[in-house]
Amino acid sequence: MQTALSIAEQGHWSDELARRHAAGGTVVFTHIGLLDRAELDRLMDLSGSHCISSAVGVAMRKRLVNLVVEGLENIRRHTPDALAHTAFAQLVFESGGYRLVFGNAAPQVIVTALSHRIGILNEMDEADLREHHLKLLANDGRTERGGAGLGLLTMVRKSNRPVVAHAIPRDSGTAFLALELVLAA
Repeated sequence: MQTALSIAEQGHWSDELARRHAAGGTVVFTHIGLLDRAELDRLMDLSGSHCISSAVGVAMRKRLVNLVVEGLENIRRHTPDALAHTAFAQLVFESGGYRLVFGNAAPQVIVTALSHRIGILNEMDEADLREHHLKLLANDGRTERGGAGLGLLTMVRKSNRPVVAHAIPRDSGTAFLALELVLAA
């Protein structure tokens, strides 16, 4: 008779994704679990320190910092409290730049909507993205936590497209969503 595996035996949902993306470079950081402000600041420091020690140019360093901040803040602000332990972030330095992956569990309907939105943003050219950005800035529907899509749009604009959305089913009501971004030199 087969028994269900415990959470510890199953590992974290991101384990395979983390292994796959770490294989091609140097892991700057991998974060799994609750993401509070102190941890966000620590990961930002690691990112900046790596850029300096690797002699990454100022323009690329600024873009990287922007992407890391947006990705981590999206996780911190938009992961439901009951799913905060599912947060995942990884930064890998590769020969041509950086690969970033940010993810967490969310209701299936949100994961589906965000995956669809990523697809639409990937199809836009820079002029369309700029126009969409201005429309979002004029949107009165934003809340204290955001929610208008500015962070997502910023990540698409600052990275090299396409942004890849990995949607991994969790149970009947939730899924894991991981966004994979590349920042090439």
